[in-house]
Amino acid sequence: MFDKNLYNLVKEKIDEIKIFDSHEHVMYENDRRNKKMNFFDFLLCYVSNDLVSSGMDLKQFNMLLSHEIEIEEKYKIFKPWWDNIENTMYSQLIKIFLKDLFNIEEINYENIYIINSKLNEPNEKGYYDKLIKKKCNIEYILNDIDGFDILGYKQMTPEVDYFLPVIRLDFLFELNTFEKLKEVEEKYDRNIYGLSDFIKIVDLIFENRKNSSYAYKIGVAYTRDLKFENFSYGEAEKNFNEILELQDYHLYKDSLRLKNIKPFQDFMYNYAIKKAIDYDLPIQIHTGILEGNKNFIKNSNPLNITDTLMRYNSAKFDLFHAGYPFTDELICLVKTFQNSYFNLCWLAEISKALYKKTLDLLVELIPSNKIFGFGGDYFFVEGIYSAQKIAREIITEILYDRIKSKYFTIEKALNFAKKILNDNLKEIYLSMK
Repeated sequence: MFDKNLYNLVKEKIDEIKIFDSHEHVMYENDRRNKKMNFFDFLLCYVSNDLVSSGMDLKQFNMLLSHEIEIEEKYKIFKPWWDNIENTMYSQLIKIFLKDLFNIEEINYENIYIINSKLNEPNEKGYYDKLIKKKCNIEYILNDIDGFDILGYKQMTPEVDYFLPVIRLDFLFELNTFEKLKEVEEKYDRNIYGLSDFIKIVDLIFENRKNSSYAYKIGVAYTRDLKFENFSYGEAEKNFNEILELQDYHLYKDSLRLKNIKPFQDFMYNYAIKKAIDYDLPIQIHTGILEGNKNFIKNSNPLNITDTLMRYNSAKFDLFHAGYPFTDELICLVKTFQNSYFNLCWLAEISKALYKKTLDLLVELIPSNKIFGFGGDYFFVEGIYSAQKIAREIITEILYDRIKSKYFTIEKALNFAKKILNDNLKEIYLSMK
């Protein structure tokens, strides 16, 4: 029999927990205030995946993002595809914040005008504080925006202390054209004559950010697998010299395939992991589902990092996205390796049922101090609101059931929730600061 009083008690206590958000890609408030927002901007974050998957071609999608096309024409393009994807959690996420924050019940032609108006209302400073700190009850956010200037992110340094920046170097390690080499030289104002010069740039990044960054993030699964072999300096140097030799050819046409710079890449990823250990930075690794359409999901299988886990016993590896669809593999890794942690970030937006099933399994399989319960993995703060709401609801349901079945006492259930939503991350990410 459903115990309403017990459920409400658990819900109230879960809602009171301040969340340590393990993963976002949020533009800072100054950038947001200077950007004219519209409803179709929000499609960039995951809804676009479902639109394309359901059949929308890229030409149509780009028309939705164009500022030259009127809303009426955009809506005519959007509506039939929206009918196909409204059932998915990516779409439901948008509906949640539109209802709760803007009092918009349905996405239709008339309401899109209202949505656009409301999205541009919060131009006063402090909108983020109101939403993140008060409505979401979030204490800290690990924010991964290195390299996101291509999306219009101009500000890389946070204005407030609850945003904790993350170092990301994937763009540096995909150095397979002479054009990219010149871009790196210009960005860091350094001449690169050999591998040793390149390594000095990596050293400089870690040193310059030693007091302002809280993790090192590896997101390379989008372009290759996660198996980092232990190549020697000599092997990496020989490979890097092949990149330098590209300057003898046409600047824009000649390149090496990414798979042909594996010795250089693997050496540098191992090097960066060692630097992260030296600077007491946890290492975040994207495993599992990949954002976007058309990719090799096998690249992100967490089993590929087994050798890395064995090689660096003193590291702290924060393994993302529940490894889905390789969740069982990730569970086994985290249960086995002391230096690994299971992160449920993004999962709440992918599927409520999947989030609930996975976390319920973790209750019985993984030590409670190794579970990181929430990360929105979103580009806009409104999305974080929806994601944390879903996560809190599911955690409430799981712990209510576990209390009813006498697996947990109320006290132990709430302690478990506080650990996975806050304490565990604080211990790993802030204990050395």
